[in-house]
Amino acid sequence: MKYEHVERKMPGSLREVIIRQPWCAAFSTTNSTLGEVLTSPAHIRELSSELTWDERRTLRLVMSTFGCQPFTKERLEKEAVLQMAGAQISLGLWGLRRYGVIVAFRKSWGDQLLMLPEDAFAVWQQVLFPISINPFKGSESQLEPLSSGEIGEYVGGIEEEESRQINPRGLAQQLFLFMVSCSRQPALPLTNKGTLHKKLIHKLTEHVSLPKRIITMSGLTYAFTDVYNEPAALMLELALQMGFVYKNEWGNGFLIHHRNFEAWLQGTYEQQQLQLYHIWRQALIPAPVWLEHGIAFMERCTSQQWYSLNELTQAILACCSISRKTMDETSLQEDLLMVWMKPLSSFRFIELAQEQGEDLWFKWLINPQRIEDANLDFEREPSRKNKSTATLYVQPDFEVLLPPDASLYLEWRIAMFSDLVNSDIVRTYRLTKESFQRALDHGLKSAEVIQLLQDNAYYEIPEQVIITLEQWEEQKDKLYMQEVTLLRCQSVEVAEALIRNEKCRMLLGERIGDSHFIISREHVKDVTKCLEAMGFHPNQIANMSVEKDDVFPSLSQPAAGLCYSRDTIQLYEIDPYLPQPEEHYPDIQQIPASWIKELRDYHASTRKDMIRKAIEWKSVLQLRKEGRDCFIIPRMLREDRTGWILEGWEEYQEIAWASEDWNEMKLILPGINDGGVREKEETLGEL
Repeated sequence: MKYEHVERKMPGSLREVIIRQPWCAAFSTTNSTLGEVLTSPAHIRELSSELTWDERRTLRLVMSTFGCQPFTKERLEKEAVLQMAGAQISLGLWGLRRYGVIVAFRKSWGDQLLMLPEDAFAVWQQVLFPISINPFKGSESQLEPLSSGEIGEYVGGIEEEESRQINPRGLAQQLFLFMVSCSRQPALPLTNKGTLHKKLIHKLTEHVSLPKRIITMSGLTYAFTDVYNEPAALMLELALQMGFVYKNEWGNGFLIHHRNFEAWLQGTYEQQQLQLYHIWRQALIPAPVWLEHGIAFMERCTSQQWYSLNELTQAILACCSISRKTMDETSLQEDLLMVWMKPLSSFRFIELAQEQGEDLWFKWLINPQRIEDANLDFEREPSRKNKSTATLYVQPDFEVLLPPDASLYLEWRIAMFSDLVNSDIVRTYRLTKESFQRALDHGLKSAEVIQLLQDNAYYEIPEQVIITLEQWEEQKDKLYMQEVTLLRCQSVEVAEALIRNEKCRMLLGERIGDSHFIISREHVKDVTKCLEAMGFHPNQIANMSVEKDDVFPSLSQPAAGLCYSRDTIQLYEIDPYLPQPEEHYPDIQQIPASWIKELRDYHASTRKDMIRKAIEWKSVLQLRKEGRDCFIIPRMLREDRTGWILEGWEEYQEIAWASEDWNEMKLILPGINDGGVREKEETLGEL
C-alpha cells in the first residue's frame, strides 16, 4: 500500500498529528500530501536525524525482517528478542507511527497490523542501509548474453518448455499482438463462469510466446487456472489493468476500449515497457523482504550498464542479516533469478550475461529511475501532428518489413490490412487479398492504404503492389454483411406503440414484417433506454461495443484483474489511536522509585520482584557483575529446589545467572531512564 492509499483511509486527526510536527511543518504546505513529504529523499534525510535511538533501530529491524509486508508487534518483538527489549520496540513503533513512517491498521476482530508504506521503502533503504553496487568496469566483450534456456540452467526445476524462445522485443510487443487478435474477433463472449471460451483463448494467444509458468514462478496466483494457462492469464491481466478491455453492461462479454489502447500506442516503446513493468512490479508488492531490497537496489542502477549479480546478492544479505538469521547465498541467488530476474528477462526489461563462464551480470533495458513516466497521460486520440518518417519497407512479394525503430502505432495501422508473418526484432507482415478485404470491410480505402505505405516507406512502393490493391478494391463484392440488432415485438400493437413514441420512432430502423425492427449498432443503447422509459424491459442478446466514457486509467487505481492481490492490508481500517509513552508501564507509581533511580543491592525476594516486573513490562535490567555493568533482556525467572535462575540475553548471548552472580541492579524503562543503555549500545555500533 502506498501513502496515497493510506491518506485516503487516514482520519483527519491522525494526519494533523503528523503534519503539525516541527520537522514536517518546515516542508509541508497547505496542499502537501503525506506521500510528497514522507517519500522525498531530502525530507527523509531530515526526518532520519530526528529519530531516537529506539525508533531508528526499530525501523531498521522492520526493514530487515518484514520490508513492506504487514506485521504484528508481537512478531517484531520475537524477531528482536536478542537485540531489543519489548518496551524498546513499543517505544520505537510509537514514535514511528507518530511521524507517519509506520501505519497501524485494525482488523475487524481487534488485532493490530503494522506496515511501512511501499513507496517509502527505497528512500529509507538508502538512508539506513547506505550500500551501493558498482557497474562493470571491464570490456563488454567479456560478457556473453544468456538465452532464456541458459538462464534456466542456473535455476533448478525449470522444465525444458519453460526455456522456449520468447519475443525478442519484450512484453509490450506481446501485449500488442494479443490486442490485435482481440480486435479481429467479431465478439469476446464470456461463459457463465465468467471466462473466455477455450477456443477463443487459443486464437487470442496465437502469437504470444512466454514461459508457461511465467506467473507462478514469481509466487503469484490467479483466478480460473483451469481455463487460462499462464501466458494467456498474463495477457488478459495486463489488458484489464491497462483498461484496454472491460466487461460489457451485462457481464457476458469483453469489449475493447479503443481510445485507451490507441492512447497507449502514442507513447515511445520505452514508455510502453515502463508501464507494463510498473504493473508487473506492483503485482509482486509487498514482496518477501529479500526481494524488496533486491528491487530497490536494482532500481537505483543506471540503465544500459552491467552490474554483478553476486554483488547484488551480497547487498541483500547485508540488509537482511540484522535479524541474525542465516541466509544461504546460493539459495538466495537462485530465488532472485527464478522469482524476479527470469521474468524480467523474458519481458525484455533486463538482459542477463555471463562473464567467462562464471559470474552472472544484469543490465536494465528500460530506465527504472523514470518509473514515474509509467503514469504519463498519453493523448486520447492518435496524433497526426508529426510528419511521417521512413520506417518500413514494402517488398514486391507484398511483404511489409518493420525495423526495430518502427512504432507500435504504425504497426497497429499496418496490422489493419495485413497479416503477421514473423514478430522478431524486424516484424514482417504480408498483404493478402483476404487481409485487404478485412480492411475494406471496416471502411478503409485502397487510396488510404497506399498513402500510408508511401508516407512511411524508405523506397518507392513497387508498382504491382499499388495496381493489385486498386484491383482488389474494384473487385470487392457489392453485397456486404452488416452487424445489426433485431428488435422483436410480441405483437403488432406493441410495434405500433413504439412508432407512436416520437423519441423511440427516431431510433427505429427498417421495419421487418408487422412486429420487428432492425436497430443499427450505434442506436442499441439509446433504444434500450427509451424502451425502459416506456415500461418495457427487452431481453438483451446483442453484444454491444459502445465504449465507456471513462478516461485512461491511473496505474495507482488498477482495474480488477485475474491475479490475486498481495496487498491484503487494504481491507482494514487505519487504527487512529496512539498510546502515550507512560501507558507502556501501567501502575508505574506502585513500584519503589529507587528501582529505576540507582544501582543498589537488593534482597533476593526484591530481586525476583524486579525481574518479574521487567518481564511484565518487557523492559531491561542493569546488573553490576564483577565491576562491569551488564544490560540484560530478561526472558524468564526459573525456580527449583536449589534456588532460582535469571534467563535472558546480553549482547546477543544467552545467559542463565543465579542471584549471587551479580551485586547491584536497576530496572531500566525505555523512554524514562534508558540513557545508560543507549550509551552502551552506541559504543557497540548500530545493528
